[in-house]
Amino acid sequence: MTVGRNAASIPFASVIVPTRGRPGKLLRALSSIQAQDERDWEAIVVDDGDGEGLAAVRTLADPRVHALGGTGQGPAEARAAGIARAAGRLVCWLDDDDWWEDPHHLSALCAALGRAGERRFLFRGGWLVHEHDGTREVFDHPATSESLRVNNTILTSSIAYPLAARAELGPLDPAVGGYCDWDFMLRLCDAGFELVQVAGLGVCYEVGAPSLSKAYDAPARRAQFERFRAKHGLEIELSNHERIHKMLSEMPVPDGWAEVDGALERTFRLESFPAAIAFVTRVAGLAEAENHHPDIAISYRDVTLRWRTHSAEAITDRDRELASASAALA
Repeated sequence: MTVGRNAASIPFASVIVPTRGRPGKLLRALSSIQAQDERDWEAIVVDDGDGEGLAAVRTLADPRVHALGGTGQGPAEARAAGIARAAGRLVCWLDDDDWWEDPHHLSALCAALGRAGERRFLFRGGWLVHEHDGTREVFDHPATSESLRVNNTILTSSIAYPLAARAELGPLDPAVGGYCDWDFMLRLCDAGFELVQVAGLGVCYEVGAPSLSKAYDAPARRAQFERFRAKHGLEIELSNHERIHKMLSEMPVPDGWAEVDGALERTFRLESFPAAIAFVTRVAGLAEAENHHPDIAISYRDVTLRWRTHSAEAITDRDRELASASAALA
């Protein structure tokens, strides 16, 4: 059964939302798409349950939101069915128990891809939101094609890539089940898609709910993990976003830096005032390239840098990474 779809118009972005038995959370996710300042989108909901998702979509009466029934075989198959129906040049993923907190999230992804449709695999940071009390933790970890072979530091509901990847890479792999997202990320990287972290926090990833993320070490989940690990030849241990976040958040302050008033701070003494200005110029180039900017104070030949993620009001892995990179420029 299918609800909605106007074939006369092709949107720029297609948002794929698999769902099963959570109509209230599904409506929260869809409302976060409707709240985006980028209006050129379609949402494809794949109901893998008993029809609650189809009924929820009808209540919205939004022609941009389409729904179809799934096969009941699981989230990988449901997501794959949605991707197969996508028409937009940019494909975005959003799970039914997550939502986009930033109303500029979709426009940031569209801008990063570009209307020409570059071969880019995009992601953003966000928050882990604990369902039982609503508390949040910033989840904004960097990722590279190499680091993804060790830890998955990308929130599934933040990723986006050009529709052309569908034909190039083929469908999701149902054999790896709940690891189809990580598997597809590695396949994108192996195919040469440029991995780009779009600045800012955009996604709320709910934890603590009765979902696959909570039962990450269940026997069926472990079997999927072993198939995924063997497929890519990975030497990794079973984990989930919460455990990975805890491990990475306990990383030490980079050598030479101090945590001062919620920021990583360090003062560099250069040989002269012109040398100090030249150093600031190099740091500015790094900050512009990474779209992440420190506070800078200059006093003759002393330059003080302060790295802090203002949108998160905290020090993140991105600050640690750029603190080390900026120190190498002195």
